[in-house]
Amino acid sequence: MIIAVSDVHLGYNKCDCETFTSFLNKCTESNIDHLVLLGDILDFWRRSNAKIVKDGRYAEIFNGLGNLAIKNIHYVVGNHDYYMLKLYERYQKDYDKELQEKGDVTTKSPFPFKVSRSLRLFDHWNTFYFIHGYQLDVLANMEPLGMDYYEELSERMCLTDDIIGGFLSYMYDLIQHPRLHVRLRELQRAPHERSHSYINNIHTFAKSRGAYILIGMKPDEKLIFGHTHESFMYPEPTRECPNPEIMIANTGSWIDEKQNARQKIYLKIDNGQMELKRFDEKNFP
Repeated sequence: MIIAVSDVHLGYNKCDCETFTSFLNKCTESNIDHLVLLGDILDFWRRSNAKIVKDGRYAEIFNGLGNLAIKNIHYVVGNHDYYMLKLYERYQKDYDKELQEKGDVTTKSPFPFKVSRSLRLFDHWNTFYFIHGYQLDVLANMEPLGMDYYEELSERMCLTDDIIGGFLSYMYDLIQHPRLHVRLRELQRAPHERSHSYINNIHTFAKSRGAYILIGMKPDEKLIFGHTHESFMYPEPTRECPNPEIMIANTGSWIDEKQNARQKIYLKIDNGQMELKRFDEKNFP
């Protein structure tokens, strides 16, 4: 069984750390083969990484992440926690070198999970490709901005408390392009405050048949992403096809943004079948 969750945004004043703690506890109690933390679990854009780690409200969560009794835990970085990749690459490389010099091949990593930009998992003859989704945003909305520039921006934004000042000082010095400036102003807003057309561009691009070429996946793989804070699965059932083969799923978010919106969503994959569920302690997973 695979469980995937994204966009918890720990550090943001609208995050629900109490419920997410309960979610992690239930994950430990359940028979889960893979837990995928699909980006923006932490929000280093709104608060510095040191302040989040020191905040007592999140102590139980960090302790839980380091001690989860799950076979495999994967951390796929988002734009708001992109700095996790740099931390992992820096300290894991040093740790591996130290173990190699000692000839130690049994000691586990000091990190409780592997950190990456993307992930492939296999379940019941299906291949699932996980990315946070900022990649789709860049491709759908931010040309001519390249992926490398955006990831550099994301890393820098993880190191500043001044989200607007840091954003503008970097981006407007980087490139002068009227259309891109409009898109960048949209990016400054929280996902629920962005225009419908902006979010729709991302979802439309994700559903396009040729998108796989630009995001590193294969045409027969199933795409899982978050980022837009709007959970859905595609294709949707119709009268002619009530049980379509689901090829795309968005994992939604865990923060209180919209009234009547489905929040605290996770994706369950079991026997190759995908299901979006709202977290409920009594009926997990």
